[in-house]
Amino acid sequence: MIGLGTAKKSLLTVMSTALLLTSGAVGAQPALATFGDDVALLFCSQVRHNNSQDFRNKLREYRLRIRDIYPRIRCNGESMIQFAHHSGSAEIGRFIANSVLIRDLYDVGDVSWARQLPQQNSIRQVIEERLQQVSQ
Repeated sequence: MIGLGTAKKSLLTVMSTALLLTSGAVGAQPALATFGDDVALLFCSQVRHNNSQDFRNKLREYRLRIRDIYPRIRCNGESMIQFAHHSGSAEIGRFIANSVLIRDLYDVGDVSWARQLPQQNSIRQVIEERLQQVSQ
């Protein structure tokens, strides 16, 4: 009986060590990817619901800046500004357009996209105002 108990303890120790090593090596990467996906989903949801106050609060809570996440987050394959426009969320679309780097507006295609919108579109107006400020 004593030999069997020792064998069980050894097997348990080996299994625990293997589980610990496996969870550290394999589990770390998906956890970061999941965190990133969850954050992207959260911000896309805030954009869709035109909820700029919660959007700002979540940025503060996660200690993020919009200019750091903007180029990397896509909502249904669109930039957050384009997604805001297609979701009827003009308020948050204008907020984001005012907050991101102009270089990012060019890089993600928002400048060329906005120029195709009607001139009275408020998101287009914000983007064009920002471009004029830079050219002066």
